[in-house]
Amino acid sequence: MTRDDVIIRLVDVYKAFEGLQVLRGVNLEIRRGQTTVVIGPSGCGKSVLLKHIVGLLRPDRGDVYFRHHRISALSENALVKVRRRMGFLFQGGALFDSMTVEQNIIFPLAEHRIGSGDQQVQRCREVLSLVGLDGLQGRFPEELSGGQKKRVALARAIAMAPELILYDEPTTGLDPIRADLINELILKLQQTLGTTALVVTHDMASARKVGDRIVMLHEGKFIIDATPDELDRADNEVVSRFVEGRASPQELAELQHGQFSAWSNGR
Repeated sequence: MTRDDVIIRLVDVYKAFEGLQVLRGVNLEIRRGQTTVVIGPSGCGKSVLLKHIVGLLRPDRGDVYFRHHRISALSENALVKVRRRMGFLFQGGALFDSMTVEQNIIFPLAEHRIGSGDQQVQRCREVLSLVGLDGLQGRFPEELSGGQKKRVALARAIAMAPELILYDEPTTGLDPIRADLINELILKLQQTLGTTALVVTHDMASARKVGDRIVMLHEGKFIIDATPDELDRADNEVVSRFVEGRASPQELAELQHGQFSAWSNGR
């Protein structure tokens, strides 16, 4: 692998909030053409990691690079240009309720003055077709199902043909069937567009299906970097418990003690 194959690089990144250390010397490389999945329990810093990559947060120590650009050293104008090369699927979709599907998708194109009005409309139709929503451009978000909203948000994320797509909990809030449709779309976009992807999730079915490699964030550091098959054979109790959805003996003991204490106090 050459340096040109690396899209994103995090080097010894630290971040704390009000004395709470969230990231503790994180190192990660996102490779061109691959889908890298970040797993970990709620509150472990996965979304904080994404915000560093897009420049919404700056590390207390360490560096984040997009290609050869050091994100924290960029001016606001330069950062805007770099962000144009990234697509972001927000956890809640983040569609504008007052805009139609077409207006939502065209919005970033218009903001960055990419193409004429007719070209923007054509691009909207192309990306809607890619996500299987032909003909819905005139609807408003309130007229869409949860899965359709996610797909519209994904269409918007790819409208500017990004090099990198960042997915923040893409299957959250969806039933298993709709979640699997999103997983299939992630795979389809990688195969069709050749995009690089970083997926943040705690959905292990999704992680296994879309990930070329899976890394786990625990107590501010990555504790494993593996293929899906290697992950299932990992000789690490913390990883195994998370992958299998199994609470630790300590957590079970604390829960049991809490339940009995509450029952006793309530008598």
